[in-house]
Amino acid sequence: MTAMNITDKFKACLALCRKRQRLIALFLFPLVFAGCASYNIKGGYFDAAERNTTFPTSVSGVTPSNLPIYTKIAGVSFDLDILAGFYMTDNTSIQQSVSGTYASGDANIDLVDLSAPGCSSACSGSIGDGCQVSGVTIGSPTTHAYGGGVGSSGSGYYYWNGGEQGRKTYFTFLVPQALGKAKVRLYGKACYNGSCQSATMCSTDSFTVRPASFTITSTPASGATQAAGSNYTMTAKAVSGSGATITGYTGTPSITTTGFTDWKPSAISAGSFTGSFSAAVAGIASGSNFNYTDFGQLTIPAGAIADNTYVANSGSGDVAGNDCISGSSSNTLSGGQYGCNIGNTSTTTPTFIAHHYTATHTITPACNSKFTYFGQPLTYAVTIDAFNALGNRMTRLTSSASGKPTFTFSQLNSGAATINPLSISSPTWAADSTFGTANGGEYALSATSTATTRPAGLSSVSAAPPSYESFQVRVTSSDANITTCNGVAAAGTTTCDSAATKLRYGVLKLSDGQGTSVSPASLQIAAQYWNGSSFVTNTDDVCTVVNFNAGTIAASTLPRPTAKNTSTTLSNGVGALMLNATAANNVAIKMGAVDNNCVLATSSVGTPLNALSGYLGSASCSSSYDKDPSARLTFGTLRSPYVYRAEKF
Repeated sequence: MTAMNITDKFKACLALCRKRQRLIALFLFPLVFAGCASYNIKGGYFDAAERNTTFPTSVSGVTPSNLPIYTKIAGVSFDLDILAGFYMTDNTSIQQSVSGTYASGDANIDLVDLSAPGCSSACSGSIGDGCQVSGVTIGSPTTHAYGGGVGSSGSGYYYWNGGEQGRKTYFTFLVPQALGKAKVRLYGKACYNGSCQSATMCSTDSFTVRPASFTITSTPASGATQAAGSNYTMTAKAVSGSGATITGYTGTPSITTTGFTDWKPSAISAGSFTGSFSAAVAGIASGSNFNYTDFGQLTIPAGAIADNTYVANSGSGDVAGNDCISGSSSNTLSGGQYGCNIGNTSTTTPTFIAHHYTATHTITPACNSKFTYFGQPLTYAVTIDAFNALGNRMTRLTSSASGKPTFTFSQLNSGAATINPLSISSPTWAADSTFGTANGGEYALSATSTATTRPAGLSSVSAAPPSYESFQVRVTSSDANITTCNGVAAAGTTTCDSAATKLRYGVLKLSDGQGTSVSPASLQIAAQYWNGSSFVTNTDDVCTVVNFNAGTIAASTLPRPTAKNTSTTLSNGVGALMLNATAANNVAIKMGAVDNNCVLATSSVGTPLNALSGYLGSASCSSSYDKDPSARLTFGTLRSPYVYRAEKF
């Protein structure tokens, strides 16, 4: 049909219509245009699509195709083209104009979400009804509908005048909430020859408005501590690009632990992190069953918490129709499209610490498994193992881990503070080479000879020596209970005490002796300790060995006496020294390598020397307890003026 033929028939149609004074309802949408059904024009056509979309030229029934509206992000503005034209009577084509005449009329627009309850038929409803999405704004041109009502001709909504040639861009749509299956709904009044008829229709394509991302929070908060192996709460909040909560989101985020890293950083072990989110309510999804079983701060990378099904299952067809980028959660436009998925931004969760510890002390006294002299080394060891709430070793707790737990050591006697006589070396965490193995998670000091301190400067008159008959080492945890102490179950305690041992302040007493030209002098040696009120024989001492070679005997005059026995081992705290003497003398036994006695002459050089000066001294010739023990040696036979005779009866 030529343009001239169309024009002639159109004029004839208008004359017929005026004569009959009949209103011809020709429009499905508020567009006033010149046309007549008998002359190939059925009604007005109106649609919404992405900018610069090709105007449709064919339809299936009355529904055009290939007019996409892509997935949008809540809180991020977007533009759309609004298309106006004519349906032809054959229902197989849409024309942008007829005989050079473009559509004109009113523009009233709102958004509806067909997935909202009761709104599946919103396209046949009225602008501003209960299915209108609230809070949506359109920057320009000005339109009616938002804020309620449809208004009337005049100011407040835009008129098509035909000069737009069937296409007009509406700028800066802004949707503040998530929408599963949104459509642009269009309304207006079609008027002809003084009579008007209203019509409502929706955009042919539906689209999803998704949140920009998730922000992740946890209870305890990120950076706080959480017992490993215990459940905690994590929340995924759907937000806009500006961080506002997207209340319309009702999806369920999922978690992919691939990429989760610990403090090292190293990928976490399979199965060490568990938990799931429930469906979001008012834009917030949470779960209280999250659990990580090892040590340190966990890092959740971007995209690890995501909803890959919200857009796909929304009913909009955006994923199937390639209206978003498949497999992506990008919020940056690429080819006019965003990613189909919703992902989290990078975040960290609480720092995971041990749920409990086991602690084991080992103290081996220096003598007879019973006691140690102050100043004498004993053997000490401690092992502390870290466990999660499930009873498994925290194998990733090794020496280089940041935020390692700390332990303090204190020394007690009968539960009271002491002078801390034991010099305890610092235990160390398992080497990094044990990271992730069964040997990780251990804080230990191997059994080692550990020095004790002998109080110095004590006076036998002015100060009493210490008496520790119930000495213990206590370890205290900084962060979790110790549930097993020395192999015995413990409850509700952060401390573990070693088994009690005895620390005794000791002296060596050398008794006076007498020798003759035919018999050696016999001197008793007794080990004593302070029992809290006096020095008493240490009957537990069956260990101390005293050497008597030439280098250990000091005398006030020469020649020095020589020992008949080279050494003595104390039995029940007592031993003996036998000296070959030729004259009366003051004698001393060197406890160490140097002379520290009250006699005038020194000893000669010899070996083996004694190594007792650090923990056994004497007060035999001084007010100090730190001298070498000394005694008076007499020589000769006791004489008497009396003659003893046997009596006869």
